[in-house]
Amino acid sequence: MGRREGAAACPKMPRRALYLLAGLMSCGLLVAAGSVSAAAATAGSLDTSFGTGGKVLTDLGVGGGVASDAVLQSNGDIVVSGGFGLARYLPSGQLDRAFGASGIASVGFAFDGDSGTAVAVQPDGKIIWVGSQGNPAFTPGGTFEFAVARFNPNGTLDTSFGSGGRVGTEFFAPPLQGAQEFAAAVLVQPDGKILVAGSARQGQNKFAPIQGAIARYNSNGSLDAGFGSGGKVLSASHGAVTALGLDAAGDIFVLPALAEFNPSGQADATVTPAAITASSRGGAAAFLPDGQSVLTSSVGVAKHDVDIQVQRFNADGSLASTSPAFDFSGVTGLDQARDGAAAVAVQANGQAVTVGSHFLATSVFGLARVNAPGTLDAGFGAGGTLTTSFNGDDGAGAVLVQPDGKIVAVGFSENNSTGEVFIALARYNG
Repeated sequence: MGRREGAAACPKMPRRALYLLAGLMSCGLLVAAGSVSAAAATAGSLDTSFGTGGKVLTDLGVGGGVASDAVLQSNGDIVVSGGFGLARYLPSGQLDRAFGASGIASVGFAFDGDSGTAVAVQPDGKIIWVGSQGNPAFTPGGTFEFAVARFNPNGTLDTSFGSGGRVGTEFFAPPLQGAQEFAAAVLVQPDGKILVAGSARQGQNKFAPIQGAIARYNSNGSLDAGFGSGGKVLSASHGAVTALGLDAAGDIFVLPALAEFNPSGQADATVTPAAITASSRGGAAAFLPDGQSVLTSSVGVAKHDVDIQVQRFNADGSLASTSPAFDFSGVTGLDQARDGAAAVAVQANGQAVTVGSHFLATSVFGLARVNAPGTLDAGFGAGGTLTTSFNGDDGAGAVLVQPDGKIVAVGFSENNSTGEVFIALARYNG
């Protein structure tokens, strides 16, 4: 049984915000905004023990890649991924200068740059980066394939993986110029194999459908020949995949259009509700351990006014609850603001934290916390929402909930005067 996202109006936003949302394969993902209380311990207030007053900026220079995902390591370090590669921060918010080259690890795909969208950490501490690169079979520009890289715990590329630590994967045979293949989710299976999913669209045909695309790799980076067709699965009936889940039997579940595949990659006719034992992180859709899922999206409420909505689904795909459309800034009624949802995470108590951007003259981080029945958490921020500004051209693309309940929003900030792009992090009291 499948599900479809509700109709979403894509907000017009600053260039970096649009790039971030496009890379996440959706106009809207989860985490909302509002006004932050001044009380240091109030849920949603900035955690002043983190960075400077709760915020961190890392300058990537002019034209730097956009931060789009993040993951927590077991020791509390924060690994951020994006087109620049990886960056790692200590629990205090300080850039970990012992990682990569002074805190930044470059991916270095040779063909038309890299665009990173998801990250995962293996049990042995190695880090998987996924995104897209220009297809080397064609002239640079406009033709893209899946790109996967693995790093050692110290931020160097793992040369035992693929070719020098990197793998590119093309889904169509023969490939055509203009193919659009973008990875959006990664999950390391208990047996060490690596699932990567996203979307694929054949080139030179503007009417070609966007298909769900899944690849499975062995631990050395080679495609798993026992999965799908030569390690790859294309599914025209399910559309782009932004989240992955596994049950105890190894069956694979995907979102936002709920579907199930058996361990060898064959699509099941229906979804059998099951507990989810492992799942990917990041993006606008997320699985809960009981098989439920949460989806955040942007919805048009009036001309030039785009809000956020959070939906929760039962394990069989039926709708459990829907939040009212709300504005990251907490404003009610029409305000001509454009709010973009980018990512969602579910706390242990079942509350969903969603992040994205709020654009009205300037663009800022937006966050919100939504109760299981779909109501905003009145004890978070100002009535359930909050916003945070850095340089005024900002957007959150990822959200993490720490074991202590504190919330980390990760994204980008750009100085429009100089063109400098920053990795931006903010930590909030839970």
